[in-house]
Formats: sequence, structure tokens, C-alpha cells
Amino acid sequence: MLRTSIAIAVAAAFAVPASAEGLTQARWLSPEADKVAALTLSPGECLTEPADADNAYLVEVGRAAFNSPLLMGGQAARGGLSCAACHVDGRSNPDFFLAGLSGPPGTADVTTSIFSQVRDDGEFNPVPIPTLLNAREKETFGAATRAPSLHAFISAAIVDEFQAEPPPPKVFDGLIAYIESFDAAACPDGPTAQTARRALNDAMRVAEAAKAAIGRGDYPTADFLLASCQFMLGRISERFPFKKGARLRSDLAVLSRDIGQVRKAPDSAGEKFAAIEKSAARLGKRLHKARRISLYDPDALKDFLKSRDRD
Repeated sequence: MLRTSIAIAVAAAFAVPASAEGLTQARWLSPEADKVAALTLSPGECLTEPADADNAYLVEVGRAAFNSPLLMGGQAARGGLSCAACHVDGRSNPDFFLAGLSGPPGTADVTTSIFSQVRDDGEFNPVPIPTLLNAREKETFGAATRAPSLHAFISAAIVDEFQAEPPPPKVFDGLIAYIESFDAAACPDGPTAQTARRALNDAMRVAEAAKAAIGRGDYPTADFLLASCQFMLGRISERFPFKKGARLRSDLAVLSRDIGQVRKAPDSAGEKFAAIEKSAARLGKRLHKARRISLYDPDALKDFLKSRDRD
């Protein structure tokens, strides 16, 4: 079941968007939101420096899980929904809106049957999406259903709220380590531009964490990370929907397939990882050169949204 959800989510991420809503991140934006700003800028991560190498590894695993819809499984995975959809860079998301799930923008009903029958209370009661900054200092978590610890809150969100399978143990531990690293004092001064090169670097960080997981003999975690990396490459591909981006989309798909080969044979992944890293480095330069024809570019995105919305 999980592998089926992963395959569907990865395939969907490589689809060329025919409309504004075809862009994954646009699916949960409120109609009133400034879509160009929301899709080309993010507030920036507020992360404290990990204390040691083991914690740094866990934070990287958790960072991948936080941004991966594969954590949620099922309908959420197919729709591209992740923790980061509601909590952008660990904060709240005032632009979040899903019909049937949200009341005003920035709210969500976490006791609905849309994603799970477990928490359904038969009422429409959306609550404001909270920030996760300084979560480690809180004593209880959640609004509709209070949890006594971050561990209990995350577990209930994954298993009950989204009715997903529990992730590999280190993925769960990493998610907690990542969220506990959120610190308001570490926030950047201003928003961060979303770019194809930055997105590719993020995907390769996930691949690097997967390589570390393989080195530790933790193949379930490695598989989750590699599949998440494939999804992230698909998210980059959908930002190049124009004819001029066809070659880049093809090369991103090839890179994703190469990562898929590592998933099939992780024991012999050493040489494959080296080739993947070289391919990604070359591709990163080309993505940067083509940035003006991508939907990471505010002007190109504005034109795309206007043309597709007219259609």
C-alpha cells in the first residue's frame, strides 16, 4: 500500500501542470492569496545548529520527512500535502485553504473524515494552524485534541489525523529532532527566494541523508528518503511546463529514475550515488541558466497564472 502511494505521488509530481491548480503548492492556497509571492518566496527556516553529528543526521532526515507528502500516505500523498503545506518553514500558513477542510484561510479542521475516519467528529470545526517555532518549550500540543508531548502529537497526526502507516523509526525520530530545532531566535531577517537550484540542492541533501542511512544499514529510512527525493525532483519539473523546458524535465526524470535504481539495490549504491551527484551538479547549472523560463521566476509565474486562469 505504501509503495503504491509513493509510486502514484512521484508520478503525479512529474505531470506538466495544465492549470494554476496543477502546481502542487498552489492546490492549498486561498483564492485571496498573493499566489506569486506564496509560490516564489518562503519565510525561511528558523533552525538551531545541531549539537553533534548524530543529531545533525536526524535533523536532515526529519527535514526531508517534514517536506515530504509520503509521510502522510494515501490521499494526502497523492495530493502532495505535507507537514510543510500547513507549517511553511515550521511556521503557520495564513494562505492555507482547502475546501471542506478550512474555514477562513489559515485554518484546518483536524477532526474531519476527509483524510481519516479515526478523528471524524461529525462537525465542521476548523481551528487556526499554529506555528511550530519553539515547540520544544511547550507542555501540551494541538488545539482540537490535546497531546501531552511532541512525540504523542506527531504520532497522532500521522496515524490518526491522516490514517497513514507509521514511518520508519528513524524517520519519526528525525521529524521530532527537526521540529525541536525550530527556534524563533534563529529566523532569517527576511523571506527566502524559491529557486530551481535551491530546490535541487534540497533534493540532493535528502539523497545524501539516504546515503548515510544506507551506511548505517537502515534501509527502510533510506528508501523513504530516496522516494522523497524523487518527489522533490518532480516538484522542480512541474515548474518548467513550457516547451523550452522539455529537455530539463526529461533530465530531471532521468535523475529520478537513477535514484529509483538505488532504491532497488541499495547495497551496491556507492558508484550510483557518485554518478547521481555529478549529474545533479551539471543539471543545477542548467536549471539556474533557465531560471527565467521557470515558474520559480515571478514574472514567468505571473504570466502563467494569468493565461491558465483565463483558460
